[in-house]
Amino acid sequence: MTLMDCCQVPVVTVPPETPVYDAARIMAEQNVGSIVVVEEKRPVGILTDRDITVRVTAEGLDPAQVPVRAVMTGNLMVLPATAGLYEALGKARERNVRRVPVVDGQGALTGIITVDDIIALLAEEMGRIAEVIRAGRPKI
Repeated sequence: MTLMDCCQVPVVTVPPETPVYDAARIMAEQNVGSIVVVEEKRPVGILTDRDITVRVTAEGLDPAQVPVRAVMTGNLMVLPATAGLYEALGKARERNVRRVPVVDGQGALTGIITVDDIIALLAEEMGRIAEVIRAGRPKI
């Protein structure tokens, strides 16, 4: 199974010059804990609810005056839509990230996958494997 088969689509996005206040309102309206920052369809950063708390609120900054670019997490790890789940989980673990934007061959954002998504999919698959094992056991 590739990431494109299981990533979340569509992705909630904003351009980098969006005020943090507006991004936070979008996150609340969409009920998401993060928002991908894009320029020309390419992911350039991610803003999480924790980023807002630590880098804006705790610093006493005015979220209406601070652009997302100033507080987003840049240097994103992205993965191609053709990558597999185990590859994604391994790379997320290596970089210690929980959210990974998924891109097409031109680098345009096509989805997002989270570690929680991957674990849920793997747990579901393990349940299916357990059913096969149970079905193959001799009846006592």
